[in-house]
Amino acid sequence: MRIGFHLPIAKGFERTYAEAVRLGCEVVQIFVKNPRSWAEKSWKSEDIEIFRRLFAGIPVVAHLSYLPNIARSGEDSRSLAGLLHEARLCAELGIGTMVAHCGWHEKVERGIDGAARGIGEVLARSPLSVLLENGAGRDSAVGKNIPELIKLHSHVGDGARVGFCLDTAHLFEAGYDMRRETVWDGIIEEMEGRCGPGCIRFFHLNDSKTSLGSHVDRHWHIGKGRIGLDCFRFLLSDKRLAHLGGVMETPKVGKMDEENMAVMRSLLSPLVPRPSS
Repeated sequence: MRIGFHLPIAKGFERTYAEAVRLGCEVVQIFVKNPRSWAEKSWKSEDIEIFRRLFAGIPVVAHLSYLPNIARSGEDSRSLAGLLHEARLCAELGIGTMVAHCGWHEKVERGIDGAARGIGEVLARSPLSVLLENGAGRDSAVGKNIPELIKLHSHVGDGARVGFCLDTAHLFEAGYDMRRETVWDGIIEEMEGRCGPGCIRFFHLNDSKTSLGSHVDRHWHIGKGRIGLDCFRFLLSDKRLAHLGGVMETPKVGKMDEENMAVMRSLLSPLVPRPSS
C-alpha cells in the first residue's frame, strides 16, 4: 500500500510538497480551501502550474471540507454550492479524486437521497471520482455503517466513479473491531459482493483515542490508541489492497508524523508488492 499524510496547503504548494518529500509520502491528501469557512477560493494561474509541476509524481487526493452537508444537498443550497465549488477547485488543479463524508440528517433515508443527489451533481459537472467515507457512528450521520454506505453507493449508481474510503478509526468507533482480521475480511467481502471488486479505493489510516463503539471521533497515533498495531498490519499485508493508497490524519504534535510514518513502514510486508508509482 502507498502511504502518506493529510497535509496543509495554507503556506503554499511548495511548502506542502517539501513536507511530503521530507516525510517520505507516497500519496498526499489535502483540503483545497479553508475547511472551516464558507468563503470561496480561486486559484491563480501560477498556483495551478506549481501544483501540477511539483505533484506530477505524487498522487494527491482532495478531502471535502467540514461545512458542506451533502446529505442535505436537496434542501440546503449552500451545502450543494460548497460541494460543487470544491469539485471545481479540484478539477482546475487536475486532482481526480475527492473523499467526502456522507453528511448528517435526522431522517437517514432522506439523507441518503440528498447525498446521492449532491454526488450526482458532482459527477455531472466535473470529471471527478468521489469516495464515500464512513463515519464514527452518531445517530444522525449518514454512512455510519457498511449497509448505509452500500445503499448510498447504489443510489448514486455510477460504480466507475464512486467508491469508498475506509477510515480505520471511524470503523472502530462505530463498533467494528478492526483488531480482528476476520472483521476486515467480512467488510471487504460484503462491500465487494454488493458493489463490485475494486469499490474500496482509499484508506484513512488512523488509530482511535476512544473505545470500540464509542461513536466519538478522535484520531490518535498509530499503535498508541485503542486499536493497536494488528489492524494496520493486516491492511498492509493484504495483497487485495496492495495497489491502493492510505493517508494518516493523526494529530500534528512534535515529531509524531515522523514516528507514525516509521511505525507504518515497519509493518509493511516484504512479501506484498508495492505500488510502482
